[in-house]
Amino acid sequence: IAIDNARLYQQAQTEKRRAEELIGRARSIHQVALTVNSSEDLSSIFTVAMDHLVRGLGADGGVIALLDSDALSLVNSNRNCSTMLDAQSTVKLDHLPNCRHAALTGQPMFVTEEQIEGDEILWYRKSGLHNTMIVPLMVSAKPDTKDGGTVSDIPARCLGLAFVNYFRRHVPPSKGQFAYAQDIAAQCALAVEKIHLLSEVRQAAQAANERATTLDAIFHAMTEGITVADMQGNVLVLNNAASHFLGVPKNFRNHLNNFLRRYPTYTVDGRIITEEQFPLTRALRGERIRSERFVTRRADGEERILEINIAPMLDSSERQIGVVSAFRDVTEPIRAEQRIRQALDTMLHVAEAVSGITDIKKILRNVLERSLTTLNCQRGSIYLFDEELQKFTPLLTIGFSEENEECWIEEQHIWLDPGPGQYHGFYSQLVAGHAALINVEQYPYQPNPLQHTMVLAAPIKHDSQVHGLIVLDRSQLHGADASQNQQERYEFSIWDIAVLDGIAQLTGMAVDQAHWQQEAIEARTSEAAMRKANALKDEFLAITAHEFRSPLTVILAQTQLVARNLARLMPKEQEDTKAVKNLSIVEDQTRQLTDIVQTFLEVSHLNRGKLTLSLTEVNLAEIARQVVVQSSTTTQAHTIACLLESGEQSYLVEGDSARLQQIIANLVDNAIKYSPFGGPITVRLRRCADSEGKSIVEVCIQDKGMGVPPDAQPRLFERFYRAPNSIESQTRGIGLGLYIVAQLIQMHGGTIHVESNGILGDGSCFIFTLPALERKPEIEHA
Repeated sequence: IAIDNARLYQQAQTEKRRAEELIGRARSIHQVALTVNSSEDLSSIFTVAMDHLVRGLGADGGVIALLDSDALSLVNSNRNCSTMLDAQSTVKLDHLPNCRHAALTGQPMFVTEEQIEGDEILWYRKSGLHNTMIVPLMVSAKPDTKDGGTVSDIPARCLGLAFVNYFRRHVPPSKGQFAYAQDIAAQCALAVEKIHLLSEVRQAAQAANERATTLDAIFHAMTEGITVADMQGNVLVLNNAASHFLGVPKNFRNHLNNFLRRYPTYTVDGRIITEEQFPLTRALRGERIRSERFVTRRADGEERILEINIAPMLDSSERQIGVVSAFRDVTEPIRAEQRIRQALDTMLHVAEAVSGITDIKKILRNVLERSLTTLNCQRGSIYLFDEELQKFTPLLTIGFSEENEECWIEEQHIWLDPGPGQYHGFYSQLVAGHAALINVEQYPYQPNPLQHTMVLAAPIKHDSQVHGLIVLDRSQLHGADASQNQQERYEFSIWDIAVLDGIAQLTGMAVDQAHWQQEAIEARTSEAAMRKANALKDEFLAITAHEFRSPLTVILAQTQLVARNLARLMPKEQEDTKAVKNLSIVEDQTRQLTDIVQTFLEVSHLNRGKLTLSLTEVNLAEIARQVVVQSSTTTQAHTIACLLESGEQSYLVEGDSARLQQIIANLVDNAIKYSPFGGPITVRLRRCADSEGKSIVEVCIQDKGMGVPPDAQPRLFERFYRAPNSIESQTRGIGLGLYIVAQLIQMHGGTIHVESNGILGDGSCFIFTLPALERKPEIEHA
């Protein structure tokens, strides 16, 4: 009985040890599973798994290697396993026959040192392996949901191999040990698969987010206004262009007809459009809207001409659930077309008015009358130029009483016949053959004698010879007639200047023609002289027809072609392509003139105090970055960068966002313009204190261009002043950009100055400062 009891006790102890061993293995597997399901990275999971394998199997160490395209690479090793390989070392599975057998069969195996042969010996030694249990990391096939949830015919996949190393063991592990190793390996395989799946999900999410961001950026970058409305006419989505035009936020969700009630719409010929006749209302009834034009008012109150296209929005069952509308502002192209038509009509009428007339005074009177009518002026005069005396003398006037005529002519002597010490700029410009706008803004000195003057003068010239002047007056009336003739004063536009300059050139040809005809009459007794005069006359007529009618006919034909293309019903893609090609002919000719007009208008508003700022909290760093990105697309010869002071600094100021962007853009454009050989341009921001200790934001725009001479720097921010080296370089400009910048900065309470030695290649550094705005801490409410 004692022997049986001892045997039973020994068996109980054995079973107890076996149960404890199984419990320990189960806890190890559970611990590895918890690590797999945690947020630990793959390396940490492998470390935990290998530690449990080594302890649970009584091994001396181990490594884990992953398979990638039939190549095995080491990713983890136990600290007790000394390896000479790193993560970049890979070996083809075909060179490791035992490893290949375990990967293909999916079953673990034990390999002693004596069983290793060939290339496998070298890899085992470098990996620090001796007698090794090879355990494949297997991922089971996914259930086939189409076949009642059974496992599909796709075999399990091997993702890698775990190597459990023994220094002296030659007896294969038990089945329980193999099973334990397989369970741990399965958890490792799940971890690898989990990492792969998470990586794929992240990549898919990132790709989807990038596509959404790209589409959103394209949507809001479109110059056409885009709106999406439901079947009740409520706005669901609108882009930046539509938001700006309608004067509503991008999250506007109101009924679009509310805008119509605030801003009534009209047809191009002036008939009012009711809500029932409005294109959006008709589109909601199923009508297709193509290239319809109507007149409305923008959010700022300015009347504009829009062209709209509307298409239905359908669901998966082809049922209409709303509409998508795209509209664009075609005001400028239409106005440009009207101006070109007006210019063409004016030239033709002037040509008709002087055709066949040999009396020069009559020619000039007819031209002056036509000019006053075309440019909507009530007063004007003609001057003749004496080339020997280099003086302009009045020939005739229209629109003045006898008393006012003499006084007006005397007033024009200030700029037309300046004396010593007076400003000769207008006179020199006219003698050189260029039209001049004479008003208070153009006069560079003080005191200013042109306080009430608004005069446009164009030289009558032909073949670089000046014959006289056409002078039109829109000055404010004063004296006895002022109270009876008061009207709103408006300035001459760039179009007015261009039209009058063309009239003056045509008049110069007509005057030359009259001279030629008079010479022909005087030489009538001489047949040779008669033939010469006729030849000159024929030459004049040919020049007139070639120089004016041919180019103007081309301009008109192109404009008419644009109008016809925009009026036709065609697919939107073709319509946009043709419209852009045709409008570029007009846009290229008018863009520079429009910029100059805008510059003159801004200077006028600044001088009259009519320019106001919309002050808000503005992040100057964000504006600087936007300007750098936009300017970088306009030049390939320059490298433009925006640098901020290191550390978390606040660049908040109180200002007008649009005007601050205009300031930085103007300075960056100047840096590009006056750096003709390219080079780096840097926009640098830093926060510092001024001389009074107040916090300011300092912005520096630095280039490697031609620089500014020291003697020109004190006058650099004056109106119409340009540094001598910029004039010599023939870089185009009118000398108003820096003046506007300085005025806008002053309105923001800031300062601006330039630092430069004037040496070509050293460039300039324009530095302006603005008072910094401290962010107030938010008050927490209980």
